[in-house]
Amino acid sequence: MLQLRSTVMDYDGFCRVAVELEWIDVEVQHEDWYHAYAHRFPLGIYLDVFAFPEGYLQSHLPESYVRAVLSSMAIYEEWDEDFWNISKAQRILCLTQGKELYKNYAIPREMRLIEHNWEYLEKEIRFFASSNQVPEIKQNEIFERFSGAAVIEIGGDYSGDYEYLAVKDDLLMLVSCGCWD
Repeated sequence: MLQLRSTVMDYDGFCRVAVELEWIDVEVQHEDWYHAYAHRFPLGIYLDVFAFPEGYLQSHLPESYVRAVLSSMAIYEEWDEDFWNISKAQRILCLTQGKELYKNYAIPREMRLIEHNWEYLEKEIRFFASSNQVPEIKQNEIFERFSGAAVIEIGGDYSGDYEYLAVKDDLLMLVSCGCWD
């Protein structure tokens, strides 16, 4: 996970990967457990799960992370899912002219980079999911897929906000949770 450091901590590092990124087909699953169930303000949680082609994730971790961030942007901004399948020149233009938007998604304001075990993240997800009355069967679908995953707490926008990255085999999950106001 340390190979992600320059991609996660530095917008220029993120941009270098984003400009050169091969736009491959990835299966994307977005879970809005904040609005979809009980919506227990202010405790929110989103999970974005990405299934990469066999063997890709382990040998392309920075690229996979950037791909996941860009795909999450497409979800939250309601853009076409293949919006980044554009020329390098267009990508540079987007990353330069839209720097504040892209940087907001790519680089947490409060950087933490703390490694955790899967049990820690599972407990965190259960807390926010249960607070929003997400059915246990729905939670368990995620837990079964990611049991034993490598986990890093990337950071968040402020002290009560958390962004996690979990990686297992060909699966990558971005978790955003916290006390949102």
